[in-house]
Amino acid sequence: MNPKILLVDDEPDVLAAYERLLRKRFAVETAPGGEQALAMLEARGPFAVLVADLRMPGMDGLDLLARARVACPDTVRIMLTGNSDQQSAIDAVNEGAIFRFLHKPCDAALLGRTLEQALRQHELLMSERSLLQDTLKGAIHMLVDLLAMLDPLAFGRAQAMSDLAEEVGREMALENPWTLGIASVLSQIGILTLPRSVANRIQSGAFLNSHERDLANQIPQIGAELICHIPRLEQVAEALQYMNKNYNGTGFPADDLRGEQIPLSGRILRAVWDFELQRTWGGTDSSVLAEMGVRRTWYDQEVLQAMGRCLGRTGESVSTSEPREVGSVDLRVGQILRADVETMTGLLVIPEGTLLQTAHLQKLRNFARLSAIREPLLVSGE
Repeated sequence: MNPKILLVDDEPDVLAAYERLLRKRFAVETAPGGEQALAMLEARGPFAVLVADLRMPGMDGLDLLARARVACPDTVRIMLTGNSDQQSAIDAVNEGAIFRFLHKPCDAALLGRTLEQALRQHELLMSERSLLQDTLKGAIHMLVDLLAMLDPLAFGRAQAMSDLAEEVGREMALENPWTLGIASVLSQIGILTLPRSVANRIQSGAFLNSHERDLANQIPQIGAELICHIPRLEQVAEALQYMNKNYNGTGFPADDLRGEQIPLSGRILRAVWDFELQRTWGGTDSSVLAEMGVRRTWYDQEVLQAMGRCLGRTGESVSTSEPREVGSVDLRVGQILRADVETMTGLLVIPEGTLLQTAHLQKLRNFARLSAIREPLLVSGE
């Protein structure tokens, strides 16, 4: 299927001419104004390229391209206008982040070449996004799967929060919400630098003295420092940096940021991590959220509300998948553990809430061969 191009102009004759000239080479759709174009972007997208006239009644081209930049950041934007005002061109570049600025009437050959270039630009953007979201994310998940073999409690919990953090990011229109998924699974990498006795106390929720609390607060900072120099992971490092920062400005790091000054990604991780932690200690989703909602100085209430909406949708989608008992040989990738997996001597193998991957299945089979695990196991999912 050819990538789609949306042409927007308030002159019907101009739109008809565009469509006649371009439809043999491109998958072209048209809209007579900005409002209609935004509706089409939402209902009939994705569009690879958006070409908009500058001067239109109601929503002009500048406003349309600026709003499309937020709603559809991967759509390549082109301004087409008969106005030669230099300031209009500057505004279009700054507000709409346009790819090209063309003058009307535009030569058909030039317009065709520009659209081909725009489609190549869109292909590059999508390839880069695929590299970041799929290849990089997959490699990091593989790393964390291996780390979970060393510290199943810390990294199992980090994996459990990954999908929820990313979903809350999308719910709150966070740019690049996939970074929250990566930040989640890397959030506990700093715990590997702590003495085992301290790490165990942190993970069990035991009382911590002031020195141990300082070490616990530094876990995200250590992770941020480890990854901040990796290209394109700066947003991940920022999210980790602020995941122990309270909404009123207290906590870690000890800077002057508070409230909405704290990066949204950090506010989301702050809430999601505590939610997952408290849920493992017992309580329903609603009771944990209610308890967190009382602590207005700790959490952004809008984040908690977004989390509640996400959990509501998740609950509806999995309501038909009740936990069930299975044997270790019946486990499948994609299932979720609903109880800890332990050996017969009580050694934790994989914690509750873990989304099973290939490495987990191999670990369980190895343990089952060498030292029996307690069965049946409780899982949900197909």
